[in-house]
Amino acid sequence: MTHSIFDRTFAALATVAVAAAAVAGFWILGTPGQQRLIMSDRQRLEDLSAIANTLYWKKQDQDDYVLPETLDPEDQREDPITQELYRYTKLDDSQYQLCANFATDSSTHKIANTNPKNWQHPQGSYCFELDVNQAAPSLY
Repeated sequence: MTHSIFDRTFAALATVAVAAAAVAGFWILGTPGQQRLIMSDRQRLEDLSAIANTLYWKKQDQDDYVLPETLDPEDQREDPITQELYRYTKLDDSQYQLCANFATDSSTHKIANTNPKNWQHPQGSYCFELDVNQAAPSLY
């Protein structure tokens, strides 16, 4: 009789502990769907960084390089979800913007924020102002 009460109590406590751990995991990491959105935003940042680095290295290789009005087709990249091209806007001879639509606000990620300060973004459309004379900020 004593073992039966102990077993039931232990089973109830174990069930509560597992449920609490699952809730805490979802609270800290987010749901699998939220993690997919974060990973798609991470891919967007990697694409924007790659475009910026391409422009930077073209500038380094050519003394007379001038920012193009539009990106060459081989320099363009597509959003991983919408397959739309990222937006590029030349601001002046050395300044330009790269824009994307982000699924999440990077400042709300509960785990230590993996986006460096220069790549922080809100949810929705956001543009990064960059300079072709400087390498793109590192993502890592």
